[in-house]
Amino acid sequence: MTLKRQLLVASLLMLFIPWAGLQFVLELDDALRQQAGEQLRMQAKRLAETAGDALIGQSPVTSDEPAIYVDTLNRSLNLDGYPDDWPGYEEGAANEEGPISAPASDDGKTSQPALTWQAASDGRHLYLLIRISNRQPVLYDPGNPDAAHDRLLLWLKPPSDSVDVAAKQQSWRIRTTAPGTFYAVNGGDGDPGEASQRPDYRVTGSWQSTRSGWQLELQMPAPPPGSRLGFGARWTEQGEQVGVSTATEPLPMLVRPNQALERQLEPRLNPGQRVRVLEPAGWVRAQQQVGAEHIRPEFDQLSPLEVTEQISLNALRALIRFYQPEPAQAPGAGHKITPETQPSEGLVRHSDGSTWLLTSEPVFGGRTLMLEQSLDQLLTLSGSALGSVIARSTLIIVGLTLVLLGYASWLSWRITRLQRAVSASVDDDGRIIGNLPPAKANDELGQLQRHFSQMVDRLHGYNRYLESFSRRLSHELKTPVAVVRSSLENLSH
Repeated sequence: MTLKRQLLVASLLMLFIPWAGLQFVLELDDALRQQAGEQLRMQAKRLAETAGDALIGQSPVTSDEPAIYVDTLNRSLNLDGYPDDWPGYEEGAANEEGPISAPASDDGKTSQPALTWQAASDGRHLYLLIRISNRQPVLYDPGNPDAAHDRLLLWLKPPSDSVDVAAKQQSWRIRTTAPGTFYAVNGGDGDPGEASQRPDYRVTGSWQSTRSGWQLELQMPAPPPGSRLGFGARWTEQGEQVGVSTATEPLPMLVRPNQALERQLEPRLNPGQRVRVLEPAGWVRAQQQVGAEHIRPEFDQLSPLEVTEQISLNALRALIRFYQPEPAQAPGAGHKITPETQPSEGLVRHSDGSTWLLTSEPVFGGRTLMLEQSLDQLLTLSGSALGSVIARSTLIIVGLTLVLLGYASWLSWRITRLQRAVSASVDDDGRIIGNLPPAKANDELGQLQRHFSQMVDRLHGYNRYLESFSRRLSHELKTPVAVVRSSLENLSH
């Protein structure tokens, strides 16, 4: 094995140091995740006790009970009959159960009138956005009040534990007059007397016709907690009263977020956590979230070394996510989440790609508390504290490896140059035909080249001596022979 390969192997063996560091980080990340999961379960138990105490006396909403979810508003709505200022309008928010369609008619038409809605409250008023699709309205004629026309009926039932004698089920009727502002009339269909003709100025709004039907916005005083509310559209077809409505027996329960519970849960959450309290039917009774305390560095303020370190750190985080268990699908972000179809604990991934640690705990009344912890905090611990050390050591070792490879290449080039110089000073017959160039380096290779140069000079001198030795020997041998020959000739005389 050549010296260059030996140095390359020695340099590559140094990469085991960051590999061992990566294994350490992965094992530490797994241990921290297990520890965080255990702490999250303990925290979820404490939050479940708090939620159970706050919801005592409030009847749970079961899956077999109709309900209308009331979203929370931080402002009043403009009652113009259009839904553009409603929360979730861009996402097409409506009733979570899907549209309610009228029964199919005998003529086999497939496009039946359908009812959808959205409810919201600012604490003082209850707002309803009701849409009737696949039905063009027949307007109310004040000159002929008995003529057939479309109308909307509204029913409100107070809580069952109400002790107020005057608290009884109320009903209103909204007639489809010309599009614009309206006031509801006390009493629904079948309520005789003048009382049914009196307008209730507390229930007001605006309605507009649409391409496929009609819709309206209405405002009414916010009902007390535990109230039930229902509504339905009515019209006349072939002399019969038909229409589409919500459930009537019983009326749907009004489910709204418990803001008092949300205020109790907020200070008990850590940065990067989110909690939701679900009814047995899946309606979100309370939810709260605290953002993660993570400050991203400004790119313009980073030095080139820090930029390189951040790139290495991001690569390390990607490796940590790659070796983590595959997350399950996270619970949805709507107003209704079915607990039975959601993971009870473990890693979950949201639609934005973020990964969270989830755990759930039962709450008094059959409710469920779901607590989530963002893994950004966990990755920050193993990615910034230890990850920064690993990233820096990796950069240093990679740099040292490149330096060693360059040094090995330089040594290999010097040895190769010395080998070529030695080969060029000797021909194929072994004759010395030149001298080695002088060495300028003072290290071991320079000394070796000088020793080679001295050895070549000595061999060259020895070869010259051997080449001249035959001539001198021939001359020395000729002289005695000539003397002997001369003596023999003299003896013959």
